[in-house]
Amino acid sequence: MPHERLDLSPAERFDVVVDFGRYRPGTRVELVNLRGSASTRRVMQFVVGDRTHDDSRIPGRLSMIEPLDPAKAMVRRRFQFRQGAGGEWLINGHEFDPTYAAATPRLGQLETWQLVSDFAHPVHVHLNPFQVVRRNTGGPGEFDHGWKDTVSLRPAEMVQIAVRFTDYAGRYVFHCHNLEHEDMAMMANFVTD
Repeated sequence: MPHERLDLSPAERFDVVVDFGRYRPGTRVELVNLRGSASTRRVMQFVVGDRTHDDSRIPGRLSMIEPLDPAKAMVRRRFQFRQGAGGEWLINGHEFDPTYAAATPRLGQLETWQLVSDFAHPVHVHLNPFQVVRRNTGGPGEFDHGWKDTVSLRPAEMVQIAVRFTDYAGRYVFHCHNLEHEDMAMMANFVTD
């Protein structure tokens, strides 16, 4: 899917193919953070080299993604990310407790998780990727397509994801990737079996 820009939250990743063919040799192309300032605004600079013969082609489809059907989910969970009355960052009203499991997904079983926010929270799920099913009452957002391991959860928003843990049994975490929230342990365990 072609884009002129990407909206990314902390820890969010995208695989991109950049076509510099429209630029003359010597042109400097900058990747900028429109929300940054001073040293955080300029991310990277490319200098377009001399033209060479290039017979490569970008395929019409870069990958095949098995769509996860939320209607087939055996388990539905809801996680609320919010700030507590004392300033602590909570998931479903709990501060992080390494002994508490907020979810116990079965390996191979499809689940849907509703992620609900009070503030901007980039939510990162460990172990396996997921797919965004919807934002609030609509479908996935412009930058939600494909496999993800982090999703930008905006203030007062609900994002539904479909996830299937397949790889390993054990204890893992999901958490907010805002540095201040992460440092204040806005995370929860899930245990796969």
